[in-house]
Amino acid sequence: MRKGIRARMARTMTAVALLAILVLGVAAASGLFRMRTETLRINRDLGAQAAQDSRAILEQEAMDQLAALAEAKAETVDANIQSIMSQVDVLAASAEDLYASPDAFGRVPVLPPDAANQGIFTAQIVYAERTPPANVADEVGLIGNLTFQMNGVSEFLKGAGTTQIGTESGFIVMCDENSSLKTSMGHLDPTERSWYRMAADGGKLVWSEAFEDTYGRGLAVTCGKPVYGPGGELKAVVSIGSTLDDIGTSVTRLTIGETGYAFAVDRSGQVIMSKDLSVDREGHVTGTWNLAESGGLKLQLVAEDIAAGNRGVAEVQFQGKAVYMAYEPMEHMPWTVVTVMTVHEVQAPAQEGELRISSLSTAAGRQIAGIIRSTSLLIVAAVVLAIAVAIACGTAAAGRITQPLSRLTGEVERLSGGDLDTRIQIQTGDEIQTLAEAFNSMTARLETYIQDLTAVTAEKERIGAELNVATQIQRDMLPNIFPAFPEQKEFDIYASMDPAKEVGGDFYDFFMVDGGHLGVVMADVSGKGVPAALFMVIAKTIIKNQALTGGSLEQVFSRANEQLCENNGEGLFVTAFMGLLDLTDGTFAYVNAGHNPPLLRRSGGPYEYLRLDPGFVLAGLEGMEFPGGTLQLAPGDSLFLYTDGVTEALDPKEELFGEDRLEAALNAPEAQSLKPIDLLPRIRAVLSDFAQGAEQADDITMLAITYTGPEKGGV
Repeated sequence: MRKGIRARMARTMTAVALLAILVLGVAAASGLFRMRTETLRINRDLGAQAAQDSRAILEQEAMDQLAALAEAKAETVDANIQSIMSQVDVLAASAEDLYASPDAFGRVPVLPPDAANQGIFTAQIVYAERTPPANVADEVGLIGNLTFQMNGVSEFLKGAGTTQIGTESGFIVMCDENSSLKTSMGHLDPTERSWYRMAADGGKLVWSEAFEDTYGRGLAVTCGKPVYGPGGELKAVVSIGSTLDDIGTSVTRLTIGETGYAFAVDRSGQVIMSKDLSVDREGHVTGTWNLAESGGLKLQLVAEDIAAGNRGVAEVQFQGKAVYMAYEPMEHMPWTVVTVMTVHEVQAPAQEGELRISSLSTAAGRQIAGIIRSTSLLIVAAVVLAIAVAIACGTAAAGRITQPLSRLTGEVERLSGGDLDTRIQIQTGDEIQTLAEAFNSMTARLETYIQDLTAVTAEKERIGAELNVATQIQRDMLPNIFPAFPEQKEFDIYASMDPAKEVGGDFYDFFMVDGGHLGVVMADVSGKGVPAALFMVIAKTIIKNQALTGGSLEQVFSRANEQLCENNGEGLFVTAFMGLLDLTDGTFAYVNAGHNPPLLRRSGGPYEYLRLDPGFVLAGLEGMEFPGGTLQLAPGDSLFLYTDGVTEALDPKEELFGEDRLEAALNAPEAQSLKPIDLLPRIRAVLSDFAQGAEQADDITMLAITYTGPEKGGV
């Protein structure tokens, strides 16, 4: 009986021990797999969110950069176009002077084409078959007075195909370097030429559509303007031709990163400027294509937006690749500059980060799976051992195994709740401790990754703080202590500048050139942000140094222009107005480089715009001249200088503030008696009321000066 009872008790205790071990093993395995699932889910979610945020930031930065480059290159090409238009205007005006006063000019002969002049800029004449040379000899000699000026224009505009004037009487005076081709032309009737008819029918300055250049240099355009006699009759047409490659060099040579580039299209989407355009042996343009026919629906929508003259940024399929595309219309021509960069290049850093996160997650999964397998084997061994040993030893062993696993499960649940500061403290000396250490290592890696993201955010905040410091430095560079010259009673002056971004490209300056002359400067650098601010510092320093060096204002701007053109790789330019006030007699000499006209108020009268020759911008082209002028100021007369940020301020409907509103604000009854220090804040308040909270798009800079006269200064 004793033996049977012991056996039953042994079997019963063994069965109980086996059941207990199995229950504990199932609980431990469930906890392990739950822990593995939660950990991998947290790792995957954190990695996906980080990759998504990184991709969004890179995409936005790339779009902003492409839009800024498209805008800058469109402005550069517009400046080249404006230069040609100005030259055509000048030549047409000179021709009208000749026809208006023929007796006031001598007669200059013009020779027919001569192949010996090939490669030399020279003026040569070709007659229509209907026109005997003897019948128009006097008019030819009169037009000959223009040849020196035409040669100068042709040499100045190196991209010009031909500078020419054709007359109703039937002859053409052409100035270029292609004399050998003209020797085979024979007779040419100017009134039958497309450039002549285009300008004559239009009755004003007009541009042609793009066409293949006669001399085989690619696509070209012609700018023409009619010339009328004293009685309003058509006398002639002046035109200048230029290749699009020369006009748009800054576009075709632009590279952005490894895959980005730029090109230009007309309103129909036809490419007119591109690095892929070339000329074959017959002189025909190859490599051209149409934007609307180069991709799917999204690209067609972009082409329609370009046809409407709009600007924008989009992600499209272009030439078989996914790209970001920015487009900016030009002001003077129906063309648009387009910049592109592949989506792959922009998103490559984010994709690399996503791959690294995926690799870490996969490695962690393999490590956890290995630990679970090891732990499972340990549990099986414990079960076998528990059957062979006493129930007490089996129960104790089960307790020792279950307790660490329960702790491990609890800590993992805290991790799944987002508490990454949790560290699992288990010192069992077995696979459970190894599993806990693996979790600690994985958590530390996740924390490191999050800290790296935090560091990137902190770096952006640091850059923002540095831009704030740059803003203060820029403000401190401008004269900002008023009254500026307490000892000088001959004038009253005040100025202000509000940048559109942290730093701006506008600047003003005023300084005593000597004891009896005050210099004032108002200028605007193309573009915005840090590049414009740096160029602003250079331009301000150069202009002031040149003014203090001596010479006329025309010489000051000419020398400053040469210095600013040196190493101007970004293609920035400056519009500027400078005046020099003689404090003893009120003489105000000035020179203008493409800047907005100031307003003048005579004592007791209203402010009125000074209608000045705008002149050419600084840093645009070397060798430019800047003609000036002189005003005579009387005591009580005032001048108001400003940048285009004032007249181009926008309201929520994107309506411009405009010159008329500025003139009305200055002439308002409540502004008539204000001194400069009170006038400028009032004008700024008027601009703010007009904007109604709309974002400031450009720097707002103003300067006002009132001449009080020497009798009030005791000079």
